[in-house]
Amino acid sequence: MLRSKLPKNQGLSSYYDNIFRDWTWNNGENEHLFEAVQSVLDTDDRAELGRVLTLGAGACRLSYDIHRSYSPDLSVVLDINPLMLFLACRVIHGESIPLYEFPLAPLDSASFAVLQECIAPEAIDPGSPGGFLFVLANAMHPPFAAASFDTVLTPWLIDIIPQDLRDFIPRVNQLLNKGGVWVNTGSLAFFHENEAWRYSEEEVLELLEENGFEVLSATRRTAPYLQSPSSAHGRTENTFSFSARKVKETAQRPRFEYLPKWIVEPDRPIPEFTEFVVASSNHLLQAQVLGAIDGKRTIEEIGKLFAKQYGLPVSEATHAVMRILVDEYEGNLGQGSPRGDGIA
Repeated sequence: MLRSKLPKNQGLSSYYDNIFRDWTWNNGENEHLFEAVQSVLDTDDRAELGRVLTLGAGACRLSYDIHRSYSPDLSVVLDINPLMLFLACRVIHGESIPLYEFPLAPLDSASFAVLQECIAPEAIDPGSPGGFLFVLANAMHPPFAAASFDTVLTPWLIDIIPQDLRDFIPRVNQLLNKGGVWVNTGSLAFFHENEAWRYSEEEVLELLEENGFEVLSATRRTAPYLQSPSSAHGRTENTFSFSARKVKETAQRPRFEYLPKWIVEPDRPIPEFTEFVVASSNHLLQAQVLGAIDGKRTIEEIGKLFAKQYGLPVSEATHAVMRILVDEYEGNLGQGSPRGDGIA
């Protein structure tokens, strides 16, 4: 159903490398992330974390480390990716899972496909006190009653949600008991097309205070990120971590919907957007140019056809044809494509 459609960047293999970071590499990345969370939890004067919810838990290593170190009353991990969550469930409960890693930039011929063993340092008994529960659900619609948790953790989440952070913060507020604490860590590399949704760390802290939170601590630190031992590619990130206590309730925003009503409800009229008009013109021209290719015509000849059809100068029409073909070549026929070497 369209109402449950995920953003294009959220698929079964999204963040696949995180599985190996969490359970095979042992390169210090998990320790760096845990220390970042620990640094902001040090300002939390509560005796215990209580019931902990992790939104966007991924392969769950951070939640696992926190559970082992802080012994909360309950750990609930939520993610939308079934591969991540089902694998984490089996690993955390003591299984060793073989899985192939495909490094982005393999170091040598043996590194193109590396069979790894995903295994936890120590298994968590499903029947032990202080349960560890797995919930397959969307962090934009967490299926919990209000005030269900004492601590909410969001690792590498708030900059990738398909929503204005201003509207997401009240959702976290609602999940917490009064006096409960929100702990965040990860990047602030917002990639929203709407630039107004790309917040600085100062603005994030202001939004927290505007929505019922008291900021306890906020830190930035540099940490390694996805540095596979089998890959020549890796990077570092400036992670932003904070802890914030819920001091009051805040007004809730309307339920989040990824797609607008005029798409999910087909009897609604489609609004007129300038972007649609521009896209329509671009697609039409692209289709006409590609349709004019017969293996014989040159760019100049196709340019003359469109100059006559649209009443344009030949040079302008030829340039438009050339630009469309450059885009097509780079998108589908460029370097690495079996059809991209052309004819000498």
